Amino acid sequence: MRIRKLAYVAVFTGLGLALAPLSFPVGPTRAFPGQHFVNGLAGVLVGPWALVVAFLISSLRNMLGLGTLFAFPGSLPGALVVWLVGVVLRRFGKAHYAPLFEPLGTLGLGFPTAAYVVAPLLGVGERFAAGFIPLLAGWAASTFSGSVAAFAVASALRRLGRL
Repeated sequence: MRIRKLAYVAVFTGLGLALAPLSFPVGPTRAFPGQHFVNGLAGVLVGPWALVVAFLISSLRNMLGLGTLFAFPGSLPGALVVWLVGVVLRRFGKAHYAPLFEPLGTLGLGFPTAAYVVAPLLGVGERFAAGFIPLLAGWAASTFSGSVAAFAVASALRRLGRL
């Protein structure tokens, strides 16, 4: 079973990297719906390993110049919430709904971390604060679209008996 999860981690990391060009600038950050899509699926399929997937994708995107340091607070909390909610929902046979909770982590935990910790460290705190509402809207568009796509795929996997 560990080999299968490791294979999922590699596939999800590769998928996230392949989807990386499908991002758009939002102030000093880059919104990346593919990350939220991968977080939603990984959280349901590999549990806590979803955090490793989110970290690897964020790291590789930064190394390749396809992301910013905001990728870390933008992705890790979402993966954490999907995994935790998935644990609870699995008991009721509803784990495929877990990706819909990814925005709670991204917007509820990640965005404040980006605004109050990462932005000042990078020296863009003023720019971040000045565009707070547009930045929040951009992050919301990214996380909601990725989460809904992940929910659709997780629902299809459930119907196929693969979840």
